[in-house]
Amino acid sequence: MPASSPRLLPSSVTRRRPHVLLAALTVAGMVTLAACDGDAAATTPSSDAVAASSASSVADLPERSLAPADLARVVGDLPAPTNRWYSGLVFGPGPYSAFADPLSLTAVEGGIALGLPRVQVTADLIAGAAARDITLQVDGAVGLPAASAADPVGATLDFRGGEGSTVLQASIAKGWPAITLTAPADASVTLSSPATVASDGTATLVIGATTYVLVTDGGTVDGATLTLPEGATAQLAVVPDDGDPVAFAAALGEPVTATTLAMNVDGDSASTSITYAAGGTVVAVPEDRAAGLDCTLGTYATIDGTLLACTAETVTWEVPRTQATTTLDLSGIGATQRAAIVEALQAAAAAEPDLPADTYFGGKALHRQAMLVSTADALGETTLADQLAKPLAEALRAWTETDGCEARDTRCFIYDPGFRGVTGLEPSFGSEEFNDHHFHYGYFLSAAAIAVEHDPSLAEDIGPVIDLLAADIASPAATERFPQLRSFDPVDGHAWASGMAPFGDGNNQESSSEAVIAWNGLAAWATVRGDQAMVDTATWLLSAESHAALTRWVRPDLSEFPDYAHQFISLEWGGKREHATWFSDAEAAKLGIELIPMAPIQGVSLASRSDEDAQIIRDTVAGALADAGEAGFGDYLLMYLALAGPEDAAEAWDQAVALDDDAIDNGNTRAAMLAFIAAQMT
Repeated sequence: MPASSPRLLPSSVTRRRPHVLLAALTVAGMVTLAACDGDAAATTPSSDAVAASSASSVADLPERSLAPADLARVVGDLPAPTNRWYSGLVFGPGPYSAFADPLSLTAVEGGIALGLPRVQVTADLIAGAAARDITLQVDGAVGLPAASAADPVGATLDFRGGEGSTVLQASIAKGWPAITLTAPADASVTLSSPATVASDGTATLVIGATTYVLVTDGGTVDGATLTLPEGATAQLAVVPDDGDPVAFAAALGEPVTATTLAMNVDGDSASTSITYAAGGTVVAVPEDRAAGLDCTLGTYATIDGTLLACTAETVTWEVPRTQATTTLDLSGIGATQRAAIVEALQAAAAAEPDLPADTYFGGKALHRQAMLVSTADALGETTLADQLAKPLAEALRAWTETDGCEARDTRCFIYDPGFRGVTGLEPSFGSEEFNDHHFHYGYFLSAAAIAVEHDPSLAEDIGPVIDLLAADIASPAATERFPQLRSFDPVDGHAWASGMAPFGDGNNQESSSEAVIAWNGLAAWATVRGDQAMVDTATWLLSAESHAALTRWVRPDLSEFPDYAHQFISLEWGGKREHATWFSDAEAAKLGIELIPMAPIQGVSLASRSDEDAQIIRDTVAGALADAGEAGFGDYLLMYLALAGPEDAAEAWDQAVALDDDAIDNGNTRAAMLAFIAAQMT
């Protein structure tokens, strides 16, 4: 949802403020986090077709700098690292915070502050605010840190002197309870609290209830002064409350200065592997990722549950594979249901579709029209499908004219060289600042895939620009044109929506369902383009995001937080989880924003998997329907209710048939709503 600032919206709309090879093959990418030259090491593309089309076609788009590139503190020609968990550390005036799990990090003048957030819970909030247990002031450094290397897992932050030379570098990575300091030249750091050095050489800092260890290779620690000669390194790490500082310090191993990310889709699972350090270091992982690791170093309490401190070189985990789909199986529906759906399709075909000019509502409307085409095709209503496909194809052709923005200010795309990405005109919800691109473009990708599947000849006209949207949000490798996996966080397994994350609570994502739509649309588009490598990349993204949507937003395990009074989360931040939205206090909105647009993929990703799931669906829908009349989302709530079971679907059908037209969201249609519910009744 909105990633930059809250906005009020009409009650009938929803907001906007977001490497794989099959079988035994794995695509891996490594980024040097402490790169002195400011360039991330190259990663191996998993999609040559999209990479090639991006390189050849992007030059045809008009170039225009809409994003405030001067707000990005980067070294050399590093692209502005938007949509990362750490983006707030390198954008704007600060001080903003980021959450590495378990550490929090806050950019400060001439240094950085770090701490261990302490979790506090209320009825509507699970929070772990950024802590400033220790502040590191780098002697000779001025201003806030700049990024010299950045990737989906971590970054290198440079502390620079008055003339721009790098005085010291700090490497950070998600899931690592430490930072590495590297001295490209002789450096000195002043600590906000003095360290105590034991006879065995272990340096510790005790700040209230939290203990840190400071380990250096080539440097010295004297009270509050850390001295690092050229080439020396130091690691500052937070010890679990139930951990032993000496054992923890010994387990740190070599400093983490590079991470390797490998992804694989195979059979029924999608796996992720992150290598932090050869020989092993300490990592912080949830229990379901700890199999085979030595996890005897203690535990951290976080807003997402307990993390185990483990010794590992590589952390590998799997989630269930989610197969992309844009169609419903309507082969078994009853005659009554079929007749009602066809009648709704006929009404839609007879009406002029409303197609807004901005990239969020415009993309959403294209997807809405595409779902009508898909539904008609699924029912074998060829004439209706052709009628509905015509305005969709015309709109897609207009949006994808490469020179469209030279002739008009809406329904077109430009390339922004400062942020190295594609922005649509007109922007919405801060998309010109790279907020929510995966939300917006997921709708375009889905609509384009459905349109081309219906009429393959359309691909030649719309393909080059749609390929660029795919590359903008999901380039498998960093290229001259696009960053790697712009918004996706492999460790958390989901995307982040804010481009610059100018917040004390880190980055955020509201609509987990629209993130799922993004990767589903990417997979569907790659399929019609015949790009199997990108299909695999998208399937990995879709599988991870679908798993996160269920386990962090829609049906999370909240047993560690008994004071939280709800069964789902509607807004996830780096530093807090909220029962709130950017745009409405209504319960219908809080649940509805995790459901839109209830496309066929939601029938897969949100399906009930147990009696407990079914009851949660019933309970949460019942609580939300009470204010749906005023807030909207009633159509999506009924579609979600249908996933609890056939009897629930029959109840949802009866209510949906009686639903007023003005109660149906502008991203949905009566035909799509009825078709979705009918598919669950069989």
